[in-house]
Amino acid sequence: SSCTCSALALQPVTVVSSRRSAPQPGAMAMAPKLTRTMVALAAVAGRALAVEEGAVRLAGGNTDAGRVEVYTKGRWGWICLGDGDAEESWRRRWGKPVAEVVCRQLGLRAAVGTMRMANGKTDEYLPIAGASCNGTEASLLDCRLDVVGSQWVSDSCREEEARPAAAAVRCTMFVPEEQPAVEVDETQAALSAVIRDPSLRIACDADPRMPPKDALRQMPTFSCAVIREPTATGTTAFDVRLFEDSTLEAFVFKDLMREELAAARSRLGVAACGSADVAPIGLRASAVGLDLENSTLDVVELSRVRRDYLSPLGRVMLDLDVDVVGLTGRKAQLRAASGAAGVLPLPGAAAHIFERLEDAGVAWLGDLGLPEGVYDEAMSALGDRAHGNRLAASMQMLPSLEQWLGENSTLQAAVVAYFGGHAVLHGYKVVHLPATLSTKSFISAHWHHDRAGRRLKLFVLLNDVDPEEGHPTQVAEGSHRITYYWQEEFQQSRYADDYVQRSFRTTRLAGKRGSGYLFDTNTIHKGTPEGSQGRNVIVIEYHHAAKCGLVAKLGLNLPCPSGDQRPLNWYMGPDTSA
Repeated sequence: SSCTCSALALQPVTVVSSRRSAPQPGAMAMAPKLTRTMVALAAVAGRALAVEEGAVRLAGGNTDAGRVEVYTKGRWGWICLGDGDAEESWRRRWGKPVAEVVCRQLGLRAAVGTMRMANGKTDEYLPIAGASCNGTEASLLDCRLDVVGSQWVSDSCREEEARPAAAAVRCTMFVPEEQPAVEVDETQAALSAVIRDPSLRIACDADPRMPPKDALRQMPTFSCAVIREPTATGTTAFDVRLFEDSTLEAFVFKDLMREELAAARSRLGVAACGSADVAPIGLRASAVGLDLENSTLDVVELSRVRRDYLSPLGRVMLDLDVDVVGLTGRKAQLRAASGAAGVLPLPGAAAHIFERLEDAGVAWLGDLGLPEGVYDEAMSALGDRAHGNRLAASMQMLPSLEQWLGENSTLQAAVVAYFGGHAVLHGYKVVHLPATLSTKSFISAHWHHDRAGRRLKLFVLLNDVDPEEGHPTQVAEGSHRITYYWQEEFQQSRYADDYVQRSFRTTRLAGKRGSGYLFDTNTIHKGTPEGSQGRNVIVIEYHHAAKCGLVAKLGLNLPCPSGDQRPLNWYMGPDTSA
């Protein structure tokens, strides 16, 4: 299901580069050290470290986003917000200032937002239904806590498999000032209206303005605008019946999705077993989304699809990804001129990577030819956690990796082409996946997409990964092309194994130490929960250069970029030189 591309490790070609010279090991300040309140139970010489009262940790997700657990009165516990309240209600009890306090305790630079996630163990919830913070407190326990009696606790808190009701946060090491600049000549109110009003969309120029070559900060500036769509009448129909209850088979959280399907049918004005009676326009549709790539939709037809079939965040995500999908920008221009899928004339190795990404959403790269220093630095960064029984991540600087990334213009060329001409290498982290995994402890063990739209991650294997026992990443090939109906909540993006196996060709990304793979996290993918061997990897992340700046402008609670990385923020474009 994939090919080896050992040419990636050969002398780099001079197509594109993130800047004029490779990074210097000391060029960037170290990330903030983890605070003492991040201390969790760990074994040192056979004895457990003491945990400070009020310490916090994240569980059930990743090291930048997850269920908040607090250490108080000698035990860890989670906060239950309940599931019956409207979003405005629980957000008043668990707002962004709370996340600012928690994220600071975790040693991360900023808060992205709050959310509800899957519950922890039934006997570990705390009698707390929220918190009120001003954002400057040193500890969550310094905030005004909404302490409740046990009689308050709803069924959603008593049952581990109930609807997601646990208080959660998303944190980040990134700030907008360090990203490519995005200029939108609109008020914040007008930007917020893009999310609510389906007749509005946000669009950016295909190419940014670049600073003078002697400027210290070599970051582009993208000009964007809010555009009102042309009036679209009627409804688009597809060959399959969308939003029927029969499509629930695609989802893990069927009860929650039954409500989403009912709301979608209501929006379309159709019954539970009916669909709109209008002519189809040739798009492929499924239970989870639409395939808009290579479509011949005109502006009015695309407007109608956005309005009728996509949730508010689904519409915005499409707007952010149109250059990568190829509906606008350099990809669209080249296709219109020649019918080709490419953006730039690419050398053989880069062309192979690009073609695999376009076709399958994943490219197996084989042996990357990394210097031995990369492994030494990465494993040293993890330390004892490389063999632990908990998910762990390190943002420690890896000079050998940074030099390799800066010199490998073959990889850069493929990434830039995939994103339509402009990309950012945001950063990297070293990750340990423990030998024992479950969908309860690691939500990414479900089939899912990352709710970040089109982005790329490069995984570098630090140990041999067995296809059966090593918890390999699995990817549903071709699913990167899906424009998903919903993007708001994690339960909307978790898919049943039977559905995925029946609908897609899946591949297991396993191999020898030093090999790697590049994939679009808009694919349906998962970390295999079955297995008995731990896995250590380096994860490197890329987005379209304008995307994360727009996400910040719109105030969206999205992992753009993922928050628990060592920031690099290297811009890569078609006109830079190695």
